[in-house]
Amino acid sequence: MATGQLFSKTTQALFYNYKQLPVQRMLDFDFLCRRETPSVAAIINPGSEGFKKLFFGQEEIAIPSRSDYVPESDTKQLIAYAKTNNKVIIGPATVGGIQAGAFKIGDTAGTTDNIIQCKLYRPGSVGFVSKYGGMSDELYNTIARVTDGIYEGIAIGGNVFPGSTLSDHVLRFNNIPQWEMNNGEMESAQAKNQALKDTGAVVPISYEVFEGVIKETFQKLVKEGKITPIKEVTPPQIPEDLSTAIKSGKVRVPTHIISTISDERGVEQRYAGVPMSTLVEQGYGVGDIICIMMCADHWSLCFGAHNSIVTARAGKDLISCLVSGLLTIGPRFCGAIDDAARYFKDAYDRGLPPSEFVEGMKIKGIRVPRIGHRVKRGDNRDKRVELLQRNARENFPSVEYMEYAVQVETYTLSKANNLILNIGGVIRSLFLDLLDGTGMFTKQEIVEIGYLNGLFVLARSIGLIGHTFDQKRMKQSLYRHPWEDVLYTK
Repeated sequence: MATGQLFSKTTQALFYNYKQLPVQRMLDFDFLCRRETPSVAAIINPGSEGFKKLFFGQEEIAIPSRSDYVPESDTKQLIAYAKTNNKVIIGPATVGGIQAGAFKIGDTAGTTDNIIQCKLYRPGSVGFVSKYGGMSDELYNTIARVTDGIYEGIAIGGNVFPGSTLSDHVLRFNNIPQWEMNNGEMESAQAKNQALKDTGAVVPISYEVFEGVIKETFQKLVKEGKITPIKEVTPPQIPEDLSTAIKSGKVRVPTHIISTISDERGVEQRYAGVPMSTLVEQGYGVGDIICIMMCADHWSLCFGAHNSIVTARAGKDLISCLVSGLLTIGPRFCGAIDDAARYFKDAYDRGLPPSEFVEGMKIKGIRVPRIGHRVKRGDNRDKRVELLQRNARENFPSVEYMEYAVQVETYTLSKANNLILNIGGVIRSLFLDLLDGTGMFTKQEIVEIGYLNGLFVLARSIGLIGHTFDQKRMKQSLYRHPWEDVLYTK
């Protein structure tokens, strides 16, 4: 295993499996530490390539995103490779580690407020290693109260096959000249404690006296001249996000589009001010609910509606506005309904368990289509989805494809709370059930000819026409996107 210091102010990471919050926290930590370069060099995100926009202090930056996949079964091979080549693996099941004032891994040490409270924005004199991230966060705080803070902290994780051990890191700490004080996680066995004492380690008799022992040991080392306490510095203030400032009432921001026909804010969508559930409860048929209220989807922020709105404000005719919106429909926006249905239909018809279907897609580097939502969660469902499912169960002769999609959702929710079956996923599965239930189509032609996309495009045209008339009725002027909403890069 490598000896000495692992990280520095120039260390960079490849972040696997994109999660916006922990990546942003890494970059915010960089800003607190006054790093010159971001610590995240690229994001490895299976099924997605391109760039992710995030903040590096006041500046917005674009970080490259790559589509690769590392099977969990390769863990043992990676550990063996690391040992052979004198490399260090932390984890894999861990929040990671931190070098104060230089580099932090993912969600290590939690929020920015906690990082500041624990004085992790500058190096201290104490090295710390633990099994678990929760223990690390608590001890970072304890150590900051009674010493000059952490120099490096590592959480190795509770894996059956950890990439590195407690002793690996404690031995490594001894080769870092800045340190005279190392701390390891408390062990309960008396034999282990005695063994540590025999090597000269200071071992508290209980957790209750742990903080006092750390304080006493630190003061002793300072008195002996072995440690010079680090002088405190004031960290820079991280700029507040606009969304947070708006919620707190600190700023007001002008809007750029007016829409009177739809509103997707809040728990339930409204059409012309009327809640969607009210429309459903008034006795509309299943076709009305699916094709008009759901597929028309009068949301002004979606690609198609936005294009129709911009074209209408340019003074173009109805047909031009409609076509400009329809032409956005494709693999990334609505037009993939046939492809998405093909994956699900094939998996269900072959009797593939949901777990095998999801993991098989992951290995291929393909995201499970129509699973996931930016806002909705498992504990905050999209009401459109719930209404569609309820009506289908009451009115359809069979909902076998929809129920399979629900089983897939149950599995994906065990992975992350935002991996819900979204409105597109429900529509896709119900279109399958609808056409299959008529008995008029072969199972093959349902997804090969393009029937599903045809139904969807037909209904979506209603929403695009509605937005076009809405803009013309209000006599909206030429649309110009605000320059401050554009990231200009070299």
